[in-house]
Amino acid sequence: MSVMQQLPLNIKLDQEVTLSSFLVGKNQILVEYLKQLSSELNCELVYLWGEPGSGKSHLLQAMANHQEPGSVIYLPLNELGVVPEMLQGLESFPIICIDDIQTIAGDRAWEEALFYLYNRVKDNHGNLVISASSVPAELGLNLKDLISRLSAMAVFKIQSLSDTDKQVLLQQKAAAKGLDLGSEVAQFVLSRSSRDLRFLMNALDKLDNASLVAQRKITVPFVKDVLGL
Repeated sequence: MSVMQQLPLNIKLDQEVTLSSFLVGKNQILVEYLKQLSSELNCELVYLWGEPGSGKSHLLQAMANHQEPGSVIYLPLNELGVVPEMLQGLESFPIICIDDIQTIAGDRAWEEALFYLYNRVKDNHGNLVISASSVPAELGLNLKDLISRLSAMAVFKIQSLSDTDKQVLLQQKAAAKGLDLGSEVAQFVLSRSSRDLRFLMNALDKLDNASLVAQRKITVPFVKDVLGL
């Protein structure tokens, strides 16, 4: 069920972020695997990694939106104000989604808190989904037992989208905003800017706002002016 849920630090899940809205590309097996996860206590331990903008946060939030309210917790570790003590008691949720664990690498208190949470979840036969920027051995973690635990999870690399996939995504997101983003314009944006998905989505937001203010269609000259390309 897709719902807006209130989370620690007033973190909210965008109900439009779903598994269905994730552009699959070469990640079909991963997406199907995540879809079959349920709030049943079956001890699924999943580790996702990929480059920035590959869709890790999208998938974890989509996992939370895919489940019944109250059955899942989503905690992004790159949020200001997040502290190790927040991991206490999370094992009471059937599904725990912890995002961007690379941000706590080298912090002894965080590493120990994550290690003990892993053990509690496993003992309770709960489900844990973790995301990071690289495989466990390359995160820069100091706690060897934590590296061992993370490496024993079902490890998936999120495969990056091709430029064709990114063009499709850019045009789909534009259409959802009511924008007419032609193939020529989409190709121009991809050829002249960063291909990082977060950059592209931010660029699309800028174009959307500028188009509303100027009451103009989105053309190549307009893109050049707004994005400085």
